[in-house]
Amino acid sequence: MTARRVELTPDDDIARVVADHPGVDLILVVRPGRDALGQALVEATVGPLAVAAAPGARINAILVGDGADETAVTAAAAYLAAAHAVTGQLLAVGT
Repeated sequence: MTARRVELTPDDDIARVVADHPGVDLILVVRPGRDALGQALVEATVGPLAVAAAPGARINAILVGDGADETAVTAAAAYLAAAHAVTGQLLAVGT
């Protein structure tokens, strides 16, 4: 199964995004722009969403820092897509 990369906007509800893609391996790209509480909630939610989606799907996230190189984001997404035993992980890029 190929993982789908989903770009989250600061207003996106991460649980809703995952619910809208049942049974799909997801790589959630979390861009800067949330307030501190919103960011903490997104980060805390990835693991439980991955547990709920297992074993049918994997949920991982990339936390993109200000000024992060897009090549690094793409490389992180490629790693998560290929790492079939990895789920519930957050990779920070450019932070």
